[in-house]
Amino acid sequence: MRKRLKVLASKFLFAPLACLVLTVVLIELLLPLLHSRFAGFFRLSITTASVNRDNAQRFFSSKTFDPELGWDSQTTTRHYAATKPYIAQSYGDSFVHGDEVGLEDTWQAHFERLTGEAILNLGVGGYGLDQAVLKFEKYARHYPTRIAMLGLYHQMFRRALSYHSFYYFGNNFTFAFKPIFVKRDGQFELIRPPCADAACFMEVLSNPNHNVWQWLAHYDYWYQANKEKPVLGFPNTIKYMRILPQILRARYGHPGEENYYFVNTGALDVVEYLIDRFVHDSRDMGMTPVCVMLYAPADLRVIKDGIRLDDEMLKFLEARGILYVDTAQYILAQYRHDDRFKALSAPQGHLNSRGNLMVAEALAQGLASMALLGYW
Repeated sequence: MRKRLKVLASKFLFAPLACLVLTVVLIELLLPLLHSRFAGFFRLSITTASVNRDNAQRFFSSKTFDPELGWDSQTTTRHYAATKPYIAQSYGDSFVHGDEVGLEDTWQAHFERLTGEAILNLGVGGYGLDQAVLKFEKYARHYPTRIAMLGLYHQMFRRALSYHSFYYFGNNFTFAFKPIFVKRDGQFELIRPPCADAACFMEVLSNPNHNVWQWLAHYDYWYQANKEKPVLGFPNTIKYMRILPQILRARYGHPGEENYYFVNTGALDVVEYLIDRFVHDSRDMGMTPVCVMLYAPADLRVIKDGIRLDDEMLKFLEARGILYVDTAQYILAQYRHDDRFKALSAPQGHLNSRGNLMVAEALAQGLASMALLGYW
């Protein structure tokens, strides 16, 4: 009897244990199907063995490579006509350039149709605030205008903490370094992109003692954050358990729980420095500097809920007496009953033509109130 009870007990224990093992094995086999979806939660790695030298050569010999800025548009400006007078020149990232819309649907084009005044578009997709300011310093004197505009979109603040863009964007930016301003002894210093050709880039990858890796470890926030992530691979179950809190926070977390715009204590510091630098250089060139606050439809929903993640920067602009146009306030006034702002959104989250029209109207109204534009 006792022996039979032991056999039964062992069967009762073995069955659930076997089910558990089979379940874990099944999960382990299925989780790789999710790798592409959740790749951003795992560590990126780059080695000489993983890099195609020919692709590196194509990048460094392309028209988009710029040894000072990291990269630039194939044409320095968008929709430029040498015979046309311009009231302003504008710098920034894809929200200035007008990604996902044609030339006639950018906010600069809408502004010209509304006011009769043209704005030169020198925005570049993927730019950090540092790149935008440095591009202004490089080209502003070539295009003299009364007003210098700096578009301020929150991804630009985050990218200002990046040196090797691979750790911010992933594989599409394998070869792209960008300039970065770092603080040493209380002063900001500029570190330029380290390489102007593929041979240099391959040397950096092959030499773990190269000073580029020291700079990344000290100054690139996204390189440091990448080091904290788990590496994809067996055991997948444990790796996914580690990232589950981040996945849940990204999906269900309240946008005010942490400041997405300024991710560490130095982020606002460098942004304020770069804005001050832009303002000083604009005035030195005889132009009036104006900052244009730009937001994606997703950002507008957060602001409508009463959360301003850039509130400290707005206070900084006010304290410095720097002119700025807050496009969010104008757009929110027009869309009081649209909680998701879908009517303004392009497929990938940029502003569509209607959204850019709202920016143009806000800008025209703002410049008129500053006496920088005739009656509108």
